[in-house]
Amino acid sequence: MRAGHSCCCWIVSFLLLIPFATSSSGDASETFKDHFRLCRNDHCSSLFMVNEFEKVQPFYLRLLGWDCIEECKHISMWQTVENLQQKNLEIPQFFGKWPFLRIIGIQEPASMLFSLLNGFGHLYMIRKLRSQVPRNAPMYYAWHIYSLISMHAWFWSTIFHTRDTIFTEKMDYFSAFSLNLSGIFMISWRSIALRNHGDVNLKVVLGSAAVLVLIFWRHVSYLSRLKRFDYGYNMKVNLLMGLINTVWWIGWSLRNIRRKPYLQKPVICVLAANLLLLLELGDFPPLLWTFDAHSLWHAGTFPLIFVWYRLFPPLPQRTFDLHRDIFLKPLEMDQLSKQELHPSLDYVFFMFYKVSDFDLLTSTNC
Repeated sequence: MRAGHSCCCWIVSFLLLIPFATSSSGDASETFKDHFRLCRNDHCSSLFMVNEFEKVQPFYLRLLGWDCIEECKHISMWQTVENLQQKNLEIPQFFGKWPFLRIIGIQEPASMLFSLLNGFGHLYMIRKLRSQVPRNAPMYYAWHIYSLISMHAWFWSTIFHTRDTIFTEKMDYFSAFSLNLSGIFMISWRSIALRNHGDVNLKVVLGSAAVLVLIFWRHVSYLSRLKRFDYGYNMKVNLLMGLINTVWWIGWSLRNIRRKPYLQKPVICVLAANLLLLLELGDFPPLLWTFDAHSLWHAGTFPLIFVWYRLFPPLPQRTFDLHRDIFLKPLEMDQLSKQELHPSLDYVFFMFYKVSDFDLLTSTNC
């Protein structure tokens, strides 16, 4: 998914640098072809056979689109794996994926579960943020936009890992790209549109949003017109957007880190998220035929959600009232003592206010 909030967002897009193959050595082997040919001839070669197959097939497999041919592919894959194990040979990928134990029709149960957890993680934390941050905070609605995009992306990741089809694969890629762009939208809002004293330049917000929506539309429309998905193009575009995300967030944080020492946290978050890419570079057959590098990557992004959103700890109601007074009334700064502010206010000011005067009032020991 991203610094701070985006410590998960471009890591999603970097994952897209590893394109899915349409075929692999496993399904190209003669052993697999023989098993598949036999299964297809015995169960799928006539309408009568298909009807008989559907009569005994569990409803949840039909619900997830496991038709006769797809079921034969799945059965033939495991027959091939068994033959290779008997000969002590390495297990290859099939159709661009490792063999996974299928649970109630779910194709990649671990990745599906961790994707679902990531989505609920964003839902839980945005609800928590809503209860702790006043609505008049300059980035209040920006964070809602980001959270909705994040939940949408993880929703399609969950669907895709449940059942890999051409449609679910494209939706997974496109929603991940939107999450990548949301990181750029947030940093542009935070570093450019958010002025001193908490006011927001709506022209910058709307302008950046329009540009990013146009980029998204052009990217999706181009890939949707192709007969065959262009993984190379998708890789290059996501790499470019991911680099912009990383450089912009880390660069902005480092530029202000002396005055705001707590900005080391988003830098650490971004670096930690990018280290998770090592899991993808070191791809390996799934442990227990369930946990592969990709699923562990999804598991690794889950706690980062809480690390980032916990930059906004619970604040007492009097602190919210103080925020409103600061922005709605012309109070003099000397009317406020440092003791009146909650010691964790610097976190809130970091993402919701860009007011250098407040740094004098809040603790920098984060």
